[in-house]
Amino acid sequence: MSAERRSDATADLAAGELKPGEHLRAEIERLGLDQIAVSKATGVSRQSINNIVNGRQAISRAMASRLGRLTGHSSDYWLRASFPRKKQKRASARDELRPLGVGVLVNHQIVRAVKEGIIGIDPFDEANVRLASLDLTLDDFVITADGDKVDISRGARFLLKGGRAVNVCTKERLEFPNDYIGRVGARASLAKLGIVTSHGFQIDPGYKGNLQFCLFNAGARDVELRGGDPVISIEIMPLSATPVFDGTRAAASTKTR
Repeated sequence: MSAERRSDATADLAAGELKPGEHLRAEIERLGLDQIAVSKATGVSRQSINNIVNGRQAISRAMASRLGRLTGHSSDYWLRASFPRKKQKRASARDELRPLGVGVLVNHQIVRAVKEGIIGIDPFDEANVRLASLDLTLDDFVITADGDKVDISRGARFLLKGGRAVNVCTKERLEFPNDYIGRVGARASLAKLGIVTSHGFQIDPGYKGNLQFCLFNAGARDVELRGGDPVISIEIMPLSATPVFDGTRAAASTKTR
């Protein structure tokens, strides 16, 4: 939809819906930013941001793409003619997702964040949600030290012998908004078998993709690996504010690891 058509459509918004500028204002507040920070992050003038927020300027396709990188939403999301107004309700501390980054999300918060589209986990299985973490599972292939790609899907298995390592990735694809991070840790059940998990410590804000890592068997026994088995755990944490991304960092944060 063109910017002109969307601008015309806002005149007939149903009661209770937000215009794009009103929704952008709410998103800016949610992310803990101001118009100056949004201007720097998107590379457009503060006056343009102010015009959009106050309904004097429509969101163009180019601006929608910039807002998508900043907020974690798609560019098509920002090209909508209207947005539903969220009902204001008194939320208990148990139900809040703690937008000011004061703690790790617990089980019911993780489920809510995924179901409401704040965190993208695909595929998502509630059975993998722990008290304050989420287990991620093995993909359908492992890469051996010799470079061979071994299929471990549909019940097939790979025997990781002592002293050997394989490269693997998660079946789940992750999409983090720009105001959340993740912390990666090994599962205790594999550590007890002598499996050492080598991976990056943090899932960066705005990250999109599967997680890639190395499994090394430091134990005396061979360990079976099968597609779909839980292999690592992540903790999910909101930040107190959204970092300001430059073009290089924004591009790097979306590369698949």
